[in-house]
Amino acid sequence: MPELCDERLDELLKEAASRLATKQLSRPKDCSLIAIAAAPVDPTLESKAQPKAQESKSITLRDPRPAEDKIHDNAGPGWFGIPKTDPNDPDLKRDLQILHMRGTAIDPKRHYKKESLKAKMPRYAHVGRIVEGPTEFHSARLTRKERKQTLVDELLSAEKASGKFRSKYENIQVKKASGRKAHYKKLVERRRRNRH
Repeated sequence: MPELCDERLDELLKEAASRLATKQLSRPKDCSLIAIAAAPVDPTLESKAQPKAQESKSITLRDPRPAEDKIHDNAGPGWFGIPKTDPNDPDLKRDLQILHMRGTAIDPKRHYKKESLKAKMPRYAHVGRIVEGPTEFHSARLTRKERKQTLVDELLSAEKASGKFRSKYENIQVKKASGRKAHYKKLVERRRRNRH
């Protein structure tokens, strides 16, 4: 049977070579790819190449275990297959930075453990969405207007509503400006207003 296949293959190669030779006559000669493809096939080269192909056919045993590259790294069925964290994901990095800053910048009145504030990126993590249950008090839920796409957007909108950062900034600017020219000008302006 393999001999029949080889004979049939030789016939097909010869037919293809003859078709290429006839096509070469109709096309211009300055096309280099056609000239290379239409070059006559040397039968001695084919006979040398065939034994190498036959030698490479060897019996190999397949390993029934899957390759380790194909296995996806996840937390396992006990953790519902949470995927491995991608350290290059910008959204996840931003969310983790916000969580780390929650005790200092976002809400200094609340106190968190230092370990949780200094924690590194977890090996397995998944960002989800909080869904309120039916037993949760209705007024404690966020309205649609207050609800944002990400945790970062939600925290920033809450800060804008409270104005805490703006008032803090103004207090710092007042302390820095006291005793300077701008501070003196404000005092003079107040005195002028009080006279009239």
